[in-house]
Amino acid sequence: MTATPDVTKLLTGGRPNTVLLEGSVSPSELARYVIGLANSKGGTLVVGVGPEGTLEGAPDLHPLQLTHALYELTQGRLTVNCSQSVLEGKALLVVSVPRSQTVLATPTGEVITWNGSRLEPLEAAALEPAPELDFTATVPPTSSLSDLDPLEVHRLRSVLESRRGADLAQLPDLDLLRALGVLEGDQPNLAGILLAGTARALKRYVPQTEIDYYHHATGDLEFEFRETLQKPLPAVLERLRELIQARNRYESLQVGLFRIEVWDFDEVVYREAILNAMVHRDYTSRDTVQIHHFPNSLEITNPGGFAGGVSEANILRHAPKRRNPVLADALARLGYIERAGVGVDRMYRLMLRHGKEPPEYTSYPDSVQLTLHNPAFDEPFARFVARKQEEMGQLSLDTLIVLTHLKREREANRENLARALQLPTDRVLRALRPLEDANLISRAGHELWVLSDETLLAIGSDLQPRAPRPALPPAARPHHPQPLSTGLQPRPGNTSRVEMRTHLRDSVRELARRHGSIANRDVRAAFDLNMSQASFLLRTMTQSGMLERFGDTPRATRYAVPVTA
Repeated sequence: MTATPDVTKLLTGGRPNTVLLEGSVSPSELARYVIGLANSKGGTLVVGVGPEGTLEGAPDLHPLQLTHALYELTQGRLTVNCSQSVLEGKALLVVSVPRSQTVLATPTGEVITWNGSRLEPLEAAALEPAPELDFTATVPPTSSLSDLDPLEVHRLRSVLESRRGADLAQLPDLDLLRALGVLEGDQPNLAGILLAGTARALKRYVPQTEIDYYHHATGDLEFEFRETLQKPLPAVLERLRELIQARNRYESLQVGLFRIEVWDFDEVVYREAILNAMVHRDYTSRDTVQIHHFPNSLEITNPGGFAGGVSEANILRHAPKRRNPVLADALARLGYIERAGVGVDRMYRLMLRHGKEPPEYTSYPDSVQLTLHNPAFDEPFARFVARKQEEMGQLSLDTLIVLTHLKREREANRENLARALQLPTDRVLRALRPLEDANLISRAGHELWVLSDETLLAIGSDLQPRAPRPALPPAARPHHPQPLSTGLQPRPGNTSRVEMRTHLRDSVRELARRHGSIANRDVRAAFDLNMSQASFLLRTMTQSGMLERFGDTPRATRYAVPVTA
C-alpha cells in the first residue's frame, strides 16, 4: 500500500492549517490540537511524523477508534474524519478537523486556537461568529476517486435518465459528479461518498450513516425483524422501499371512472419522510436513523433537533432550513427532493385526502421523530375529497386540514383552527372564507365552525368511526404492568360533544395526577383510544397547558400535570 498524492501534499506544506505530530503524541495532547484547529478554521493533523519531517509511523490504532476517542475527549461536540495511509513503509494517521460552530474547551478547561504555527489561548476579542457549517461539504484529506463505486455512479445516471435530468445524464462520469457538486478536483466530498461511496469509504469516513429498520408484527415494542443498512443513499431508498412494500397493504376505491389505491403507508409519503431524515439529520452525531414499522404507524427518528427555528408547531409555514445544503442540492438535481421545500406539504396533502391523520412531529433536544399514522381507511371521506376535487379542482392544503380537523373534533374555534393550520389567529378567517363560500363548512355560533350539512351527509352524518381492525396485543408497559385505572365514572350518554370532550380531558389530567405521569399507551388503554387519537389528545392538552411533556427519547416520553395546575 502506498500513500496517496494528497498525503504527500500534506507533508510538503501543500495544504494550509496542516499540523504534523509525532507518533508518540498522547490522546489528550492530540485532543488539544484537534480543539485548537476546530476553534480556528479547521485543518488537518498527520500523526506519525517526527522532527524535521522524518517518518516515524503512528501508533497501531484503528481510525474508528481514534474518531470515537476524539469524540469523547471533546464531550461529544466534534466529529472528525480519521483515515490511515502508508508512506515508505510507515503507517500514518490523517485526521480532518472541521471548524466548530461553537467555541470548544479542552478536557482540562483550556480555550485554545491554532494561529498557523502553534497553539495559543483564544482571546474573547478574537472570536468570530462561525458560519453555519455543512458537514457533507467536507472533503476528507485522503479521499480519492477510488472511494466511489462505479456501479453507484451508474445508479445516479439511471436516476437522472428516469427523471428530469436527461441533460446531466449525458455527461461523462467526472463531469456529472462535478455538476452534482460532490467532487472537488479529483476528490469526493462527504456528500459524494454518501451518494456513491464504496462500502469501505462509508465505513471509513461516515460510519454513523447506518439506518436501522425494525418491523413489529404487533403494537408491542418487541420486533420480529431487523435490518441494518449502510449503503449509498439511493441504494438505501430502494432497499427500504422493498422492506416496507413487502408488509404494506392497500384498499381500492372506485370514484367515477377512476380507481384509487389507498395504502396503509403511501409510498410517496414514506419516501419523502425517509429522505427528510437523511438530508436533515446531524451527521456529526454518532447516532443512526431508526425506522420502526408497526401495523398502525411508521416511526422515523433522525439524530439532531430541528434546525434554524423550525418546530413541530410551525413546520408547515416556516421557511425551509437545510442542515446539509451540499447533499440537499445534489439530491434536488437528481430529482429526489424539491429545492423549494415542499416535501412536508406533499406528505400532509397525500395523507389528509385519504382521511388519515397528518404527519406527527415530535422534537427532542438531540432528535426528531416523525410518525405516520395508519388508522382504519375512511372510505366516505376519501370518496368525498376525490369527488370535490373533480368538481372544484385540487383542494388546497388548508382546506384539507380544516375538513380533517372538523371531522375529528366536530367543531372548532379560531384558536383551535389557528393551531391546526399553523397560522396566526388573524389569518384564520381568510383561510376559512373559501370553505364557507363552497358550503364545505358553516358557522355554529360566534367564531365556532362545524362541517356543513352537505359535507356531513357526504361523509356520514353520524361521524362514527368505522369498525376498527382486529385489536392488537397491548403494548409493553414497563411503568405499569396493568392498564391505569382512571378512578372516574363515565359521563351519561346524553351529554353534548363539548361536554364529552371536556370530560375526557379532565379524566386524562386526573389520570396523570393520580399516577404522577402517563404515557401514550396508558391513555390508549384507559380510554379505548387508538394511537392517533391518543397522540392528538395529548398534543392538544400539552399545547393548552393542561399537561407538560418530558423525556429525552420518543420511547421515554411521558406527560404530567404542571405543578402550577
